[in-house]
Amino acid sequence: MVEGLFWLICTMSGSGVDWGADWEILHLFAKSNSISHKDAWEQLRLHGGKYIKQYNYNHYPRGRVVVRNSKATVFLNQHIVTDDVISKINHIFCLTAPKIHAEGGVHYRCYIDLIINSG
Repeated sequence: MVEGLFWLICTMSGSGVDWGADWEILHLFAKSNSISHKDAWEQLRLHGGKYIKQYNYNHYPRGRVVVRNSKATVFLNQHIVTDDVISKINHIFCLTAPKIHAEGGVHYRCYIDLIINSG
């Protein structure tokens, strides 16, 4: 089990993620309290492609994997909780049956939340 941060790099519309389009998980392995998404995004901007340089850290849906007492919890934006996304996160972070904590509040707010809430 590995801790870290991740973003779902995807196409979004007024109804949420366009699951028919290509998507990927951009990740960074880091201890849970060692770096914020904002600071991590700035580090990734130095080497990333246009989808990183073009947007702020809170544009794409994001989350974090935390491991405590050999148990993993995945905190993530509520709009990206799908079997495929969870499977990919489990693979990347070497997780087996983590607790999933879908966030609908301010902490993991992204572009999807802004467009859905404005409609």
